[in-house]
Amino acid sequence: MLTRRSFVTMAAGFLGAAWTPIRYARQERRTRLVLLGTGGGPRPRRNVAASSQVIVANGAAYVVDCGDGVARQLASAGISPTSLRHIFLTHHHSDHNADYGNLMLLAWASGLETRLDTWGPPPISRITKLFSR
Repeated sequence: MLTRRSFVTMAAGFLGAAWTPIRYARQERRTRLVLLGTGGGPRPRRNVAASSQVIVANGAAYVVDCGDGVARQLASAGISPTSLRHIFLTHHHSDHNADYGNLMLLAWASGLETRLDTWGPPPISRITKLFSR
């Protein structure tokens, strides 16, 4: 069974392996962290988006948590949904996974043609299957 602690450790290791030094001249080769939303709790707010971050490394996007409006926040940050490669969900509270399914559907609708992997605690497999029907 995957515990929250082992999941976070695994995700940190995976993202650490994907980290590249910021020494490239071109923007798309740079690794960067973008805070898409920092609002805690499930209630909608006027000026703060729900919890979500994206790490962009070598042109690939790694989203951590999918709070409400994550796809819109990606667009606002200038990150194409077609660059999405991995989604990490830290836990299953609505402020961290409310737009998980929408993010997958909108990425595919935008033309995502590559594999999209998801990492998270159970029942992530069941949740994913229900959204991708």
